Amino acid sequence: MRRFSSFVLILLVLVVCVGFLRGWFSVSSNKELLGDNVDVRLKMDSGKMKQDANAVEQKTKELFQSP
Repeated sequence: MRRFSSFVLILLVLVVCVGFLRGWFSVSSNKELLGDNVDVRLKMDSGKMKQDANAVEQKTKELFQSP
């Protein structure tokens, strides 16, 4: 069970790293001028994720259809 948990954790970290590199996720922050509060936002671009997934699907189809 420990190996499976480690595998899932490594896979999750890998997906997050690739996601930031490919532009699927972005983080931004704003600090209030009069207070000590910091607003941190995590944005996810699902359109970019779908576009990349479709590109991978097309490349895979081309790879396996070649004679």
